[in-house]
Amino acid sequence: MQEGIIIQNQQLPDKIEDLAKFVLVGREKLTSVRAEIRAISKLELAEEVREQKREEAQMLAEALLDAETRIGDLLKQIPTASGKRTDLQPKDTDVHRSEDKSDTNVEFNKRETKKEVIERLGFTQKQAQRFEILANNKEIVEQVKAEARENDDVPNRSTVLQLVKQKSKEEQDYEKECKNLNKAHAIYCRINDAVYKPISVEVTEENVGYWVEDMSLQEMEEEEKNIDEAIFNLNEIKRIMKNYKVIRRVK
Repeated sequence: MQEGIIIQNQQLPDKIEDLAKFVLVGREKLTSVRAEIRAISKLELAEEVREQKREEAQMLAEALLDAETRIGDLLKQIPTASGKRTDLQPKDTDVHRSEDKSDTNVEFNKRETKKEVIERLGFTQKQAQRFEILANNKEIVEQVKAEARENDDVPNRSTVLQLVKQKSKEEQDYEKECKNLNKAHAIYCRINDAVYKPISVEVTEENVGYWVEDMSLQEMEEEEKNIDEAIFNLNEIKRIMKNYKVIRRVK
């Protein structure tokens, strides 16, 4: 039995239909083996028997993860809507084959939508989505398998999905942090401009005269409002800086 599982793990089916059958039957088998392990532990049978069953469960679980990841890769190739398949090579019949040589045994009917293919294979949309998540995160799948082997444990899809979710959150947090840093930098530049640009040109009667000479009364009034706002903002900057100076002196 153990050798059969090893071969199964190394030589997964090529066709998506066969992969689907393997997953559906294999999941039931894994549930059964897990139940046997619990029974062996409860009845306190020989450790050798329990170890044999654990190895069986471990290898079967790895094979299932590989098969589900493979299904996810194949499902990603199918367009959501029916119609012309850009990812498949046209033939004389209604059935197309993938251009990828590794997928030459995988066939889909071009009139089938992705939803119809998933249902025909016996999966739900949620299961298919999880398979695609596995396919998009192969490094995490391998990490979970390796850690399970190291800890004499059985790898499972839930652990992979949890780590993917955690990774996604960390990436989102990092992006948010970067955005905040960019925002802080932009604010710094705007404040810096507000402080230094007004005094980049010497304020004299002559220079101001040149500036307002061709302005209409309405434009002058608008500029007065801008100047009032600038004065307010500069006073706020000055007030906040004074507060920080007080804090620094206390320290």
